[in-house]
Amino acid sequence: MSEKLEGLQRRVASLERRVVLLAVCCAALTAYVLLFGYRGVVQAMAPPESLTVKRLAVVDDKGTERVVIAAPLPDPLILGKRVKRDGPVSGILIFDPKGNERGGYVTSDSGDLAALITLDSERDQVFTAYANADSGATVWTENEKHDAIAFSTHGQPVWEIVQNKKVIYKRPSNAPDLH
Repeated sequence: MSEKLEGLQRRVASLERRVVLLAVCCAALTAYVLLFGYRGVVQAMAPPESLTVKRLAVVDDKGTERVVIAAPLPDPLILGKRVKRDGPVSGILIFDPKGNERGGYVTSDSGDLAALITLDSERDQVFTAYANADSGATVWTENEKHDAIAFSTHGQPVWEIVQNKKVIYKRPSNAPDLH
């Protein structure tokens, strides 16, 4: 029986060594994960120093795009219908809860290379600040009847009032129309 007992004691001693080795390995693995794994998580959570995208959209809780930053920007959505933009632009657009374009801060991608700030009603562009690429700017406001007030410093100072699509006041009177 002592032979059996000695065999069992050897096996228990061997198992005890293995348990101690396993405990040391678990402790080392835990330390490694805590020291190096945590560092990787922190690095992964750090914001990037640079982000390059062609289009970025911010959506509301219903999935409707409310802000779009893109180069170029899509054609406007007016009363739920896509309409052709006068020319390609890049920049930032804002949209109402229905998805209609309601304004933007953009640059023209062709032709005059202007920079524009616009505010739109649901149907029309009602406010525009237009900075020319070379010099001067034009600002105009307009309502649904196409009554407008505009002033400009492009080329020469001009002030203009439009009623029912007709210029009713302009100074200087021989300046080109602004609308």
